[in-house]
Amino acid sequence: MPIEKKYTEGRTTFLSADVEYYSGQKKQPTASLPVFYNPRMQLNRDLSVLFLRAYMMKHPVELMCEPLTGSGVRTLRYLNECRGDFKAILCDANPLAAETAQKNVEALGFSNRAEVVHGDAKLLLMSKSREQRFDFVDIDPFGTPAPYLYAAVQSINPREGLLAITATDMPVLCGVHPKIALRRYGGFSTRTPYTHEIAVRLLNGFIYNVAGACDCSIKPLAVLSTDHYVRTWVKIEANRTEANLQAREIGTILYCTGCMHSEIRALSMKVEDSSFEHQKDGCTGPIRVAGPLWIGELFSTEYLMDTIKAHENVDRETYHRRVPDMLEKMMGESALTNRPYIDIHSLCDLYNLTPPKNQIIIDGLKEQGFEVTRTHFKPTAIRTTAPVSEITRIIIEHTKR
Repeated sequence: MPIEKKYTEGRTTFLSADVEYYSGQKKQPTASLPVFYNPRMQLNRDLSVLFLRAYMMKHPVELMCEPLTGSGVRTLRYLNECRGDFKAILCDANPLAAETAQKNVEALGFSNRAEVVHGDAKLLLMSKSREQRFDFVDIDPFGTPAPYLYAAVQSINPREGLLAITATDMPVLCGVHPKIALRRYGGFSTRTPYTHEIAVRLLNGFIYNVAGACDCSIKPLAVLSTDHYVRTWVKIEANRTEANLQAREIGTILYCTGCMHSEIRALSMKVEDSSFEHQKDGCTGPIRVAGPLWIGELFSTEYLMDTIKAHENVDRETYHRRVPDMLEKMMGESALTNRPYIDIHSLCDLYNLTPPKNQIIIDGLKEQGFEVTRTHFKPTAIRTTAPVSEITRIIIEHTKR
């Protein structure tokens, strides 16, 4: 029997393997835990609960599935902190994890709403959904979610359903291993100052490809990038016509390491001769290319508004302190995700400048009539309609003062 400990997140108390006991000097959970639980992912789970609450305001959820459940904390929080009497299926290949999840289900009084299964995640998704399709599937693996995606998409209610996916294989998605990214996600990753946005777009692009192969369209509702992972929430719907139209949302991102200018280009059946517009005199690159990947919107403003409302109706003291700031930044940047964010510190390093406060740049760009906002991806970054050259000019003028 594993050494267990009681933990509390949100309004939910549960048992899991004692992270401090098993992690030893590393002081953080590893895959070798007898039952996996990562306390550092509380922000992820807090936002996940709020995003599900927001989704359920307008979309019915009768049955959900978490096929890689570990201790069961994520689904337990959904059951305990989201309104409704929906049911859940929890699964894990680790018998100790399934046993712990079952104990937690019984302790919280959810035996009539939750079924715990010990078995293979992909097999469970394909077999259990034959009886009733899932309205919500949450995939939170240790590493890449790619092996589970086909089964997850095919298990979702064809009328519409919510798919939440986490990826923690960041070296692959962030350009350290671009060939592996191509193999896993269907597009090259590359190193840029906005590499985590590349990661999210590769993940959403892969979801589009898998959904499209199943005659389904996608609608990204929100994305999250923090710490060592990225996560996306996508609505899936059986709609071949819309899926065909969404082909325009697949493309590449070109990034110049010499002037930090980026261009987004949609894939097209027609080949166009379009030159890259450098933002620095005499700049010749080199230019890096990421993709094919998702170049469309990353957030639904309406969905974020519903999420903020959901947050207003919960006990905020039980949630991670970063939740309000993250939601505010997501809302701000939701209208400007048709271009990558710009990291001010990377730009200043390129031109050997001292980075001013972000607010100075934001105020300067607004004075010039540009749209600009902060981004949740990085505290030193902004999203703006202004070109890199204009941002550089403002920084240089501020330095001269």
